[in-house]
Amino acid sequence: MLNQLLKVSADLAAKGYPKDDVPFGEVALYALLGFLVVFIGIAFLIFVVWAVGKIMAFATNKPAKKKEEPKAEIPANASQNDEISDETVAVITAALMAYYSKQNRKCEFTVKRIKKL
Repeated sequence: MLNQLLKVSADLAAKGYPKDDVPFGEVALYALLGFLVVFIGIAFLIFVVWAVGKIMAFATNKPAKKKEEPKAEIPANASQNDEISDETVAVITAALMAYYSKQNRKCEFTVKRIKKL
């Protein structure tokens, strides 16, 4: 069965199909050129993906114009004995978080603990 696969038709034999005189150097050159083209193509694709990633990172993290942050001031008539309910503290904290989240994507404001005075 394998002999049938290796048989050369009469037309191809007349054209000199079974070329046994192809030098090894020519075959190696074609193989090397093929490997080189594939390697350069893959390197180019890696560069394109890397460049698009950098461009997207720059576009999404573009720093907004910095505005002056308002300073929190304690009114002069407030005393330390005034009690603030837990709901009021939660509302103030939520308002501060909403305000700072609009300015910065990374909000560094955190509430560590709330003590009753």
